[in-house]
Amino acid sequence: MDSSIVALLALALFLPAGVSIFARLPRAQAAAAVVLGGSLFLPERVAWDFPLIPPLDKEYATYLACLAGAYLYRRPSIAAARPGRGPEVLLLFMFLANVATALTNGEPMWDEGKLEPGRGVWAVVAQTGDDLLGIALPCFLGRALFTRREDLRTLSIFLALGGLAYTILILVEVGMSLPFRVFQLSDWIYGVPMRPQWRWGVIQPIVFMDNALAVATLMAGSLIAATALVRSRRAPFGSRPVLLRSFVWGGLLMTLNVAGNVYGAVLALATMIVRPRVLAGVGLSLVVLAVTYPAASMLNLFPDEVLVEFASGFDAERARSLEGRFLEEEHVLGSIGDRTWFGWGTYERIPGAETFGTGEVGLDSWWIIRLGTNGIVGVELHYAFLAWPVVSAWRRIRRFGRGDATLLASLMAIVGMRAIDLLINGSWNYLPFFLAGSLYGLAHSPSRAVDG
Repeated sequence: MDSSIVALLALALFLPAGVSIFARLPRAQAAAAVVLGGSLFLPERVAWDFPLIPPLDKEYATYLACLAGAYLYRRPSIAAARPGRGPEVLLLFMFLANVATALTNGEPMWDEGKLEPGRGVWAVVAQTGDDLLGIALPCFLGRALFTRREDLRTLSIFLALGGLAYTILILVEVGMSLPFRVFQLSDWIYGVPMRPQWRWGVIQPIVFMDNALAVATLMAGSLIAATALVRSRRAPFGSRPVLLRSFVWGGLLMTLNVAGNVYGAVLALATMIVRPRVLAGVGLSLVVLAVTYPAASMLNLFPDEVLVEFASGFDAERARSLEGRFLEEEHVLGSIGDRTWFGWGTYERIPGAETFGTGEVGLDSWWIIRLGTNGIVGVELHYAFLAWPVVSAWRRIRRFGRGDATLLASLMAIVGMRAIDLLINGSWNYLPFFLAGSLYGLAHSPSRAVDG
């Protein structure tokens, strides 16, 4: 059997597998198992490409499997959530913004010697479909399926155990790369080779994710969750929580990613030493910074030169990378013209996007790409899906006992961390929106559960 077929079969079989998990596990456990199982272990960069519908890749397969399982076996939870009663209402405004983007980009244009077509009705349908399946659906599933205080502990445990499983796989990938120089589990199991990434002469693990940065942010979030379990004394299965946290931290260190390790170390330390309300304030501050940064950058109020100079004192390579992100912003902001509010519609229509920098990489910062394609309205609507649940949790955290408050605040910190990371890196999966939806559902959970 051709190895690429193995990857396609994995995507196809995940739907019935996900449904069967809902038939066997309680609601929150099933949702966490399906979403994290698909996000962490399905292959990247392969998809079933059917006519007239978006390609069925690992992200869509994951959340459609979760939706199907929940609809078949947990229908009361889906019905009780009432779509549109939470952050998913923002999808209506996304649709209107997509219409505005199409109306302001109806004419074809020349860019770098190529004719880029204008945007029409089908473009609105396709973009809104992506927003529905990639943002609103994960958010809704999280909100609908995590609704009780005990679900908060379940989600934290699965996040920590996901990091533990990835620590083992990272150890395998890094260890096997010593004799073979490049060893990738994605290639070995699915036949899907990924582009190797190196840091300080050592390969960075990718496992089954899109790149090494995605692995690092995942491990940082898992470390924060594991630390919260230690602090709240809600470790899984009677295990030694400090040992669990140590293993996950070791996995994060092996990613060799500076940003991921900084996120994980700083927020894990904050989880251990500050009160839950203060940690919640950290999470809130992160999303506020993420939401306000685009305006600050457009008004030249952000001290980017100071940050680059500060970073150069620690690592010249990281300073150059950070400076490159700021140059991306200058490039797009300087060429966006009258498309500031609703963007150019597609990546290819952003003037000079594909030939920026080396001419090979192009733009790679999520927020600046989103600004170029969907304008400042599109950027802020996407960020609203992350910010709304964090603000909602901040307003309600006093209703939680100390142990549950620690877990809730750590989840706020994870969502805030990912929101900040979107300013400098890419958006590789829909997990942040699922976690944000879960945060919203948990923040509105009834207070009858006893805090032990």
